[in-house]
Amino acid sequence: MKRGIKRIDSEIICAWIRKRVEWRAVNTILFFTPLSARGGAQKLLAGAQTAAERLGVHLQVVGQPPDAASVRELVRLWRPLGAIVNGYGGWGGPSPGPFGRLPVVVLGLAGAPPPGAFSVTHDSEGTGRLAARELLATGFRHFAYVPSVPPRRWSEARGRAFAETVRLHGLDVRTMAGPAAEGAAWQRSLRAFLRGLPKPCGLFAANDAVATEVLAAARFLGIAVPNELAVLGVDDQEELCERAVPTLSSVEQDHARAGWLAVRALAGGAAGAAREWTYGDLGVVRRASTRPLATADACAARALALIRREACAGLRAARVAALFPCSRRMADIRFRKAVGRSIGEEIRAVRLEEAKRLAATPGRPLKVVADLCGFGSPGSLRNFFRRETGASLTAWLAAVKI
Repeated sequence: MKRGIKRIDSEIICAWIRKRVEWRAVNTILFFTPLSARGGAQKLLAGAQTAAERLGVHLQVVGQPPDAASVRELVRLWRPLGAIVNGYGGWGGPSPGPFGRLPVVVLGLAGAPPPGAFSVTHDSEGTGRLAARELLATGFRHFAYVPSVPPRRWSEARGRAFAETVRLHGLDVRTMAGPAAEGAAWQRSLRAFLRGLPKPCGLFAANDAVATEVLAAARFLGIAVPNELAVLGVDDQEELCERAVPTLSSVEQDHARAGWLAVRALAGGAAGAAREWTYGDLGVVRRASTRPLATADACAARALALIRREACAGLRAARVAALFPCSRRMADIRFRKAVGRSIGEEIRAVRLEEAKRLAATPGRPLKVVADLCGFGSPGSLRNFFRRETGASLTAWLAAVKI
């Protein structure tokens, strides 16, 4: 009888040890995010997955908001290192309450993190300043801001920084004030606001969704975009930006970095160093809505569209110049008059923007960046980067390195 008891006890102990080994072998982080979320939320998840792969942890996606009962079961199942709650996907302001003592990183809060949680937030003021610089470069003298609906703190921060930067140059900024909810009343207010703006005007919208509403209202009113109204959004949601008429320029946030920071805080030992982290933007993805032409030059417009599509696919200036029914020299003169840069300069600028965006993505090899941007090798990309910026690509990457 005693031998049987000992045998049973040893089996129980071995099973318990196996479970403990399994739990320790799979370091897991729970990632709470809406499965239907797109745009920035998807990029954020991609950044988190890249960080998890590098740090050797398993990122387990949970497609429902955290509540006390489900969190207890998930913790019992996975024994996680911690949890990440994505507030960018439409769940509103997440709270770490259901997690007890489990380390939690909250994404998408404006302000201080809840007690006991870490936070990763976007630099909304930095976005406002970047937008101001971009629209100031159009040479326009009048500017406007359309906030989010309903009003959000991040939207207010973007608008405030945008207005302060523009006014620093002695120029005028108008901010739309209207109904606090979407609907027919808000649409009427938007149309009245656009109709009353002095033209030409550079308009910054709180995000891409608002910017597409601005474009629709401008079409209804017969306001020419971008010659009368240059429109810039935020988030670079391609499904919105590329389908907009005209296509929408947008500030691309470094969402991948946010996901990376969140995972590193839990798995990389960074959590003890700080309670809050911020991330910025990769730059402006320029499309037709902010490319004002000095003349109604249809050839220049077609040339810009071709450069935007194929600059990174080996596009030559001669092919672009062939769109003009004149000599190569005259084509360059017409293009410079309309755009402010030569054909070759515009091709290089688009390639540089794309190289920066791709190189800043965590985990992307430089060889892949070089191939995607039309360079034969990483060495060619490095040489190009130094010629265009005056700095080495290595130094630039170190400055933005996570």
